Amino acid sequence: MKLVVFNTGRLGALQEDGSVIDLNHAYAAHLKSLGEPRPQDKADAAVPADLLAFIQEGKKALDEAKKAVAHVKASNSQGPLGEKLIYAADEARLHAPLPKGAKLAMAGANFYDHSLDAGRSLRGDMTTTIDDLKRQVEKGEYPAWGFWKQAGCVVGPDAEVPYPARTQRLDYEVEVAAVIGKRCKDVPEKEAASLIYGYTIVNDLSIRDGARRPGPDGLFYAKNFDGSAPMGPCIVTADELGDPYRLKLRQWVNGELRQDGSMESIIRGYAWWLSHLTRDMVFHPGDIICGGTCSGTAMDQTPVRDGKTDPKLFLKPGDQLEARVEKIGSLKTRITAK
Repeated sequence: MKLVVFNTGRLGALQEDGSVIDLNHAYAAHLKSLGEPRPQDKADAAVPADLLAFIQEGKKALDEAKKAVAHVKASNSQGPLGEKLIYAADEARLHAPLPKGAKLAMAGANFYDHSLDAGRSLRGDMTTTIDDLKRQVEKGEYPAWGFWKQAGCVVGPDAEVPYPARTQRLDYEVEVAAVIGKRCKDVPEKEAASLIYGYTIVNDLSIRDGARRPGPDGLFYAKNFDGSAPMGPCIVTADELGDPYRLKLRQWVNGELRQDGSMESIIRGYAWWLSHLTRDMVFHPGDIICGGTCSGTAMDQTPVRDGKTDPKLFLKPGDQLEARVEKIGSLKTRITAK
């Protein structure tokens, strides 16, 4: 199922034609059709209208939500008190599918192709190959690192992101993000995949003014600013998406294809990261792990010359972004003036 947060913040199921079914009201309508005397009360408990509460209910809520969708598809359009059950694409304003209180862990340099191209651009390293990187990983010599994105930096589909005043080199990174479904700590890697509830798209916008470093303010400030984490349009549940490591990732800037890669190039998967991170920190339902990006960022394509990078390929006010991941959808963002 493709879960969305829409209009006033209610939980919905995104349909192929772009319409959205209000799952909570639709389930109440389904219960009423079965003769339930308190359909809305039962629906609030079984299929909550809040995204986080729904995730916390797990598989049971998802199974009941499927009954709600089937009820609407059987030509039922009103809830127990006349509530609207299905909204056309132009009636449903989608928000970021960000569960309340979620934290966002971001994997750094976690794709072979991106790491190789970034090394060539930033350090002039023309000799290292992907096979070399794979050998480093196998020997435990390739460092695992990352950072955190603040939830307050997240914006939804079709958002306008103000160009940060302190940069002239704003970059883009299409990423697939895994949403955790259960509270977990000290997770064995072999068990971690079962704890992933679903997947969404995050566009990791980054300040790149430092040629070989993230800039004078450090990595945290290079990754966290207003609108630096566009997210959406939906969370596709793990049962529907299938194998995340075969997904294609693409990103366009003003209609020009810049990133065209695959999750097959990922270095460490979500199970590894969840196991790694939960050594020291509890993860809760709704927490998010972003797996990194493929090659094609502005940084990848812009060699450092005389300690500087040409700003040509970096984002500018007015630019239109479209990050697309198969089976999940398309996330559009516009960069606005400072």
